[in-house]
Formats: sequence, structure tokens, C-alpha cells
Amino acid sequence: MREIREHHHHTQEYLTENAHLHLSHYEHGRKLPTLGSIVKFCRYYNLSLNEFFGEMTYPKE
Repeated sequence: MREIREHHHHTQEYLTENAHLHLSHYEHGRKLPTLGSIVKFCRYYNLSLNEFFGEMTYPKE
């Protein structure tokens, strides 16, 4: 989340005011973001969940 936010030159305060997202606990590893927060973040930055999570590979059994 931090990398995407900083890529857009946005501060945590900016997202709190404009998107009503509070990222401090997530970015500092104190809490895991909820799915709802991730969806809201992705919508704000016009990202799909696939783009947010990146390519996921699974080990072969």
C-alpha cells in the first residue's frame, strides 16, 4: 500500500481526508488490512485486485 500511495505522491493524511482510509497500522505492520479496506484502496487508485496482489504462483503438488 505504501509503495502505491507514494508512487502517487500521496501522504497517509491525504488518503485519510480524501478516501477515508487509515493506513498507518497497515503500513507499520501492526494490523492486517481488511478485505474491505483493500477493495476501497484499489477502487481509489483504479486498480484491480489482481494488480494489487500481483501474480500469485502456487507450488505443484
